[in-house]
Amino acid sequence: MKLKLALFAGVAALAVPALAPASAQAANVYINGGYTRFDGDGGAELGAITGRVGVGFGQHFAVEGEASLGVDDDAGTELDSELGIYGVGKIPLGEKFEIFGRVGVSRIETSPGGDEDGLAYGGGAQFFFTPNDGIRGDWTRHDYDVGEVDAYSVSYVRKF
Repeated sequence: MKLKLALFAGVAALAVPALAPASAQAANVYINGGYTRFDGDGGAELGAITGRVGVGFGQHFAVEGEASLGVDDDAGTELDSELGIYGVGKIPLGEKFEIFGRVGVSRIETSPGGDEDGLAYGGGAQFFFTPNDGIRGDWTRHDYDVGEVDAYSVSYVRKF
């Protein structure tokens, strides 16, 4: 329960700068939203709508929070939610393309499985078709006590 509250507080703290346009430009804030496919060790494939808020610190580092809500269940297993907070390292490969790696903690809630929390790590790439708009693809491995869950995401990115 404490980890769930800490994750929620982290995601909420990251969302606050996005509400103030003047500070958003100075803080290098970005948001993204899209679809995530969760594939678990037990064979369940669950779908979710995922939103992220990030705050960049220079060109190479960021902190981002994410929240996912299940929209596609599998054989009696339903994804209720997933929350996570990550440190992100970025490598720009030109003006429009960058690759990144991320590591953090996440918590997943499934029915009937219950709650699990653990380490999460992964990577991906972003391509920007305008200076502020782009598309992101990423993979994240979630290591929980009950097993591993791989998440594959495609999302729209908006920088402020």
